[in-house]
Parts: sequence; C-alpha cells; structure tokens
Amino acid sequence: MAIYHFQMKTLSRSEGRSATAAAAYRAGQKIEDERTGQTYDYSRRSGVLMAEVITPGGQPVDRAQLWNVAEAAEKRCNSVVAREFVVALPHELSQAQQTDLVKGYAQGLSERTGWAVDVAIHAPGKEGDLRNLHAHLLCTTRTIERDAAGCPVAGLKTRDWDVRSSGSILLRSERAEWERCVNQSLEQANRMERVDCRSHAEKQTGLEPQIHLGPTAMAMERKGIQTERGEEHRRIAAHNANVIELERVRAQKEKEAAWAKELKRLESLSLYDLEREAKQHEPGTARSIAFENPAVQAAYEPLRRYDWYNRLPPDEAFAERELYETGKRGWLNEDMLTKRNEAVNKAGTALVWAKRDEQAWREKHPVKAALFDLGLPNSELKALTQARETAQTKHENEEKALAVFVQDRKDAKEKLEEAIQKALPEAERLLPERQDRFAEIHAILEPKREQARQRELERSQERGGGGRSMGR
Repeated sequence: MAIYHFQMKTLSRSEGRSATAAAAYRAGQKIEDERTGQTYDYSRRSGVLMAEVITPGGQPVDRAQLWNVAEAAEKRCNSVVAREFVVALPHELSQAQQTDLVKGYAQGLSERTGWAVDVAIHAPGKEGDLRNLHAHLLCTTRTIERDAAGCPVAGLKTRDWDVRSSGSILLRSERAEWERCVNQSLEQANRMERVDCRSHAEKQTGLEPQIHLGPTAMAMERKGIQTERGEEHRRIAAHNANVIELERVRAQKEKEAAWAKELKRLESLSLYDLEREAKQHEPGTARSIAFENPAVQAAYEPLRRYDWYNRLPPDEAFAERELYETGKRGWLNEDMLTKRNEAVNKAGTALVWAKRDEQAWREKHPVKAALFDLGLPNSELKALTQARETAQTKHENEEKALAVFVQDRKDAKEKLEEAIQKALPEAERLLPERQDRFAEIHAILEPKREQARQRELERSQERGGGGRSMGR
C-alpha cells in the first residue's frame, strides 16, 4: 500500500552543515564551495535516479552557482543555509509518474515560497526495501531572483518558516499539499490506493508512530547486533501488527453481524421480493466484481467518448442499448467509429466529385485551362480548383481525426484492461464469499418456492374437487 512520509530538516552552520556539500551529495555531483575553497565530489555516487533544480519562473539554473550564491548570502556562523523536505514516493507509480509527481510538487512549492528547489530522487539502498524510493527537496532559505545577466541572486530571507507558530502552520499546509499531489497522481494512474497526512493520533487508529533507526543503528542491526533503537522499532512494529489484526477481526465480525441482520430481513420478504433481491446478489464473475473497483470505473469512463454502448460493461451482453436522457428518449448507442468512417467516406466521395468536375472542365476548355495554369485568371476554373482543394483538405482532416480516434480508443481500452487486471486478485478473493452468500439466500428462497408450489397444488386440487362435486 502507498505510505505517507513527509519530513522537514534544516541545515545550519552551527551544526557544521553546508548547502554546497548537501547539494553535491544529493545530486551525485562535484561542487566547489567558493566560500571555504573546499570541493565536494560525489560524482561516483550511485542511486541518483533524477536531479533537477526548480526555480519560481521555471528557468534553468546551474546547481553549483545557485548554492554558492545561497552560502554567500548568509553571514552569521549559525545561519540556516538550507531547508530540506524528504518525501516517500508511491511504489505503485512508474518512475516517470514519480518524477512528474515530485517535479510538479516542487514547482508549486517554488512558486508559493519564491525558493529554488533542488530535487533529487534516490533509489532504495542495496540492503533496504526495494519499494523505498524517496526524494530530497533541498530548498534555499531566501527567495531567488535574477540580475540583468540572468544569474541567480539571493533575495529576502523567509522568516515565517523560522518562527515556531507560523512555521508549524506552513509545514502542516505543505504536508496537506503533498497528500493532495500524491492522491491526484494515484487517481490519474487509475490506482485505488490513497495516502493521508494525518498522524495516527489524529486518525485515532491506536497505532504508534515508528521511529527512525538511523545509519549507525541500521548498520549494527544488519550485522546481527541488537540495539536499543532496534528493540524499540521491533516493539512498535509488533504492537502495530497486533492493532491491525484486532481491527481486521473487529471489521470481520461487524461484517458478519451485518450479513446476519440482512439474512433475517430477507427471510421476512415475500417470494416475489426475495426473488428480485436474489437477482441483485448474484455473484457474477471475478471480472464483473472488478468493475466495482473505483480505479476500474475511472478507467472505464473515457470509453464513453468512443462508444455510447460502453455505458454497459463490455463483458455483458449488449442488452438494453436504448438509453434515456432527461426529458428526452433517444437511441444513444450509435457506434462512434462507424460515424467516423462514414465521415471519411463522405469526404472522400466529395473529393472524387470535385476532382471529376475540375477534370471535366479542363477537358472541355483545354486552352483556358493551360492559360490558367500559366497564371491567367479564370473565375470558373478557380472556383472548381478551390472546391477540389477544400474537399481534399476536409478529407485529409477526417482521415487524421479517424486515426486519432482509433488510437485514443485503443489506448483507453488498454488502460481499462490494465486496471481490470490489477483489480482481479481482490475480485477473485471476494468471489467465493459472494457465492457463499448467494447460496445462503437460495437456502431461504428454495423453501419459499416449495411452499408456493404446495399452496398452488392444494388450490388446484380444491378447484378440481369442487368441480367434480358439482357435476354429481
């Protein structure tokens, strides 16, 4: 499942930190600090999947030049020289989608604050979780402007972030913005996973926040040496697993209780109403259950632009093609591909006739046609030529529109099928449960049907018996 992680750190000179060193390490680049004369060379570093500097205007800027300007603007020995956000990237997205996500958020952050944002996406460590893709957003603490030559210039310090009261509000706002960006990207990728920026305490889940082991404790744990932080990490993990399992059991019991209540309601129904409700509980197939998935429905929606009859699931028979509009009844299931082909054929026919008309006129007036080709004006032939050119342009445009339509329709169907395949495992898990429930409904339905048959038989016998008595 997608996880939410958004952490802010500050880089201060009082802690011996350097913005140039941090930028060089995160981007895997060589940068010389002009203030100290020290060179930081991380060009051989592996695991940097993407590194790019984002500025408010979107104009490119040299990384080394930017961070040397940022360092030179700070004069105090305890200055905060950079601010960093570390975010977890959803492993459900492709690398291109992850890059678009973090760049889109960084551009928005840059526009909101006036900072330059140095983005670097890092791959997981060799011995870490392969899903642990994350990004570092190293930000200037001053607004970035441009001089006459277009070079970056440090502007005003953004003090609001340094004050606890206003800084916490701004941080909470950025956490919410990252949540929005991640969920939007997951939705666009037709994924049903979502993230939540609220803490466990705010959501009242009963879960404890996990602690960060750090490089030293992590290295010791990998060597088999148990550490105090490692023990705490394991305790919290065990506690959270227990809470999750208890929640799963509670939810299952609630689900079973709700179904038992539903069965009692079904038992009280008449045979007619029960048969009607039994139809609604038919389990169908795993594929039909997959269509209930929000991601599948989102992928299914674009197909309505290409085929009106795709308002019905494609794995069902195309029954009830007659659809109803508000206040208007009409057939809306025209095959749009057929209409596109008809438009191409109609434009092609018009072009053929336009060419024939022009050719016939030229054959009838060869001298005037030759003079026209040499530049002598002729209104009749000019009109015929323009009509042919117009028909040809329209035919070409219709053919292009058809090609785009066919490709878009193909892409939409492929995306729908991809979403269905992703939803199928969960649908296959739900199918046996629905089949069992349908069997339980039938266990109620069949005795009622038998009772109805018996009553009908008794009535029939009574009617038959009464008839013989009257005859005697």
